[in-house]
Amino acid sequence: MKKTLQEPLVHFILLSLTIFVIYQWIASYNHRTAQTVVVSQAEIERLVSLYVAETGVLPSDANMTAVLRNHIQNEVLAREARKLGMAEEDTIVKRRLAQKMTFMLSDLEQIETPNDNVLVAWFEENVSKFKVPLRLSFDHVFFSDGQDSRIAKALEDLRVNPTGDWPGKGDPFMLQRQYVSQSMPEVLRVFGEQFCIGLSELAATEDGLWQGPLRSAFGSHLVRITDRSSERTPSFREVRSRVLQDWREAERRRRTAQNIEAIVSKYDVIIEGAKNQ
Repeated sequence: MKKTLQEPLVHFILLSLTIFVIYQWIASYNHRTAQTVVVSQAEIERLVSLYVAETGVLPSDANMTAVLRNHIQNEVLAREARKLGMAEEDTIVKRRLAQKMTFMLSDLEQIETPNDNVLVAWFEENVSKFKVPLRLSFDHVFFSDGQDSRIAKALEDLRVNPTGDWPGKGDPFMLQRQYVSQSMPEVLRVFGEQFCIGLSELAATEDGLWQGPLRSAFGSHLVRITDRSSERTPSFREVRSRVLQDWREAERRRRTAQNIEAIVSKYDVIIEGAKNQ
């Protein structure tokens, strides 16, 4: 018996049996794991947070049961879909995974605060981003018909007495009659392009006097500019905190793009039919 156990063939058979038993145990464990859905306490807390964010209230027992049932169904269906290979050629799945990978690479980057020399240089290269736009405060008298005969008379009266009963003139207007510190994009959203262009071109020398009429998406308007804040470029010190925030975001994007390129460079890319690969 002892001699038999020393035979190489017997060693090989025993080793094979051992490997087979271990493999079967691992396969059985993996199968049990694959068929098990674990909802951790952290996951439950995440689901509760999502529910509160969407509804504004904590979930009741019935609602929490429904949330957990939905989560488990999604997990099981996702696993079954992966088993069937449904995710392999799914563009949306690939895009979502790529997005998550990008977020991960972005989160890995720890951006240290640069010195002011770096920030000043970046500010000067991107100064247009920090320009303070033209802002106007104005009153207006509205006429729904651009050919209304009252327009000329109203303008004449308001020129003589700018602070007279201007709210009582013209037609009712569904929005405001007075606007304060409006940028041109804000004016554009309310009144349309034609009015926006006309307002920006009104002579600054006549601020405080009634001018117009200006056409808008609604009709015609007599306008009085009550305050004007011209476009200007702020100093670096005025906007340093914003410059730092924007620099950090730009630097994070640059480093993330660099990391992605480093990962792509590890792969051989073959494009069928393309020339000069």
